[in-house]
Amino acid sequence: MLANRIDRPLFIIDIAVPRDVDPAVNEMEGVYLYDIDALRSVAEQSLAVRRQQIASAEAIIAEHVADFLEKVSNELNRISRITGHPVADSSLHASQL
Repeated sequence: MLANRIDRPLFIIDIAVPRDVDPAVNEMEGVYLYDIDALRSVAEQSLAVRRQQIASAEAIIAEHVADFLEKVSNELNRISRITGHPVADSSLHASQL
């Protein structure tokens, strides 16, 4: 069977408790065995990476929001100077948008 799969690896996922697949099959060339514990480990690692990415994304968003608020505030101040009419409150906060 494996001779016909020379260019295609075989992935086996054993979710049974107790295990149904002999761990020795993982030693065969082109065969990859994953069990519940291995999948749990991969999922935990993936979750940790995603949590780090969330923090990075939040920092990027906060930076862009601050830039946007500064531009809006500057534009409101410019309009106020041109028209001579004061803007009610040109200091904006993210919670107001």
